[in-house]
Amino acid sequence: MKTTILTALLVLTHNSFAAESDNFTARQLPLVDASEQVNTLANKYLKTSINNLAGSGCNEEALYTELRKVFANHSSGELTKDILYKSAVPIYSLPIKKSVYENWEVPDGYLLGKKSAATSPLALSPVILIGDQAIGVDKFEHMFGMGFDYFTKHYTKGRNIKIVLNYGGAMEKTILGGNVFATGVFSYGDLSANFNGMRFWNHMLQKNDDILGADQNLGPYVVCQNKKWAVNEKNPIDFKNYIDASMDESINCSKFAGTKAIKKFRASVIRRGYVDSQGHAVCPIEPEKLVEMKQKYKNSGVVNKIINSDGIGRVNYFKEF
Repeated sequence: MKTTILTALLVLTHNSFAAESDNFTARQLPLVDASEQVNTLANKYLKTSINNLAGSGCNEEALYTELRKVFANHSSGELTKDILYKSAVPIYSLPIKKSVYENWEVPDGYLLGKKSAATSPLALSPVILIGDQAIGVDKFEHMFGMGFDYFTKHYTKGRNIKIVLNYGGAMEKTILGGNVFATGVFSYGDLSANFNGMRFWNHMLQKNDDILGADQNLGPYVVCQNKKWAVNEKNPIDFKNYIDASMDESINCSKFAGTKAIKKFRASVIRRGYVDSQGHAVCPIEPEKLVEMKQKYKNSGVVNKIINSDGIGRVNYFKEF
């Protein structure tokens, strides 16, 4: 039975977007702001999607089905594929051996520790700069994928937001990273991306006020006019409205599956010069930004489910939140 469960978990993690990013090393890279290119692509694809729906009326199911051909993960989302594979925007691909996961081994997290991870474009996510915030490209995948899952659970099925985020946490602990059969990294940055992805999908038609308050209503991006879908030309998508320091693992620190992995990670952080007066690894690197993130999300009532206040440590599989 144990073998069957472990095999199933490995299969699931291989088919998920369990990639990690390195915001510590990213701070030392010559990154170029890609927000204009990403926004241009997103709005171009949005228009194409709406044109493809001509004759279908204002059918919401058809709309979301079409949009998810664009806004999805690395295997099916046109925008994500453009970013990752087509040199459409400036990104920086960092080798694992030059990252904070440089000494990762299989017991620390299989997907990052196995030998083939060194040549996989999906084990360690490339870094992209959106506005003044560097994130892993994997955060877009979380926004579009798990974010849509959150959106349907909370807004369509009416589930309580805390239950939805508990589900996201459980997924992060299992097939999306935070165990030794995946990457061994439990990323609060991923959880924030999921949450902000839910906001993005809610803004698509803006049928509900934003969870952070009506003053954060950024949509609608699509409207129903003359019984057909139309792009809201006065209100284009801008990902700078969603991406912030809560998706930065050097601010919103990750937790790890094993104690040896924690020691390796801390040692790598120290090697990059992020130390306190006693020579200990520092995370968050900018504590004031973590305070800003707590303030930003406090009205949602779910701060502890997307923000890590404890710093680097071991993930608790039963009491994390």
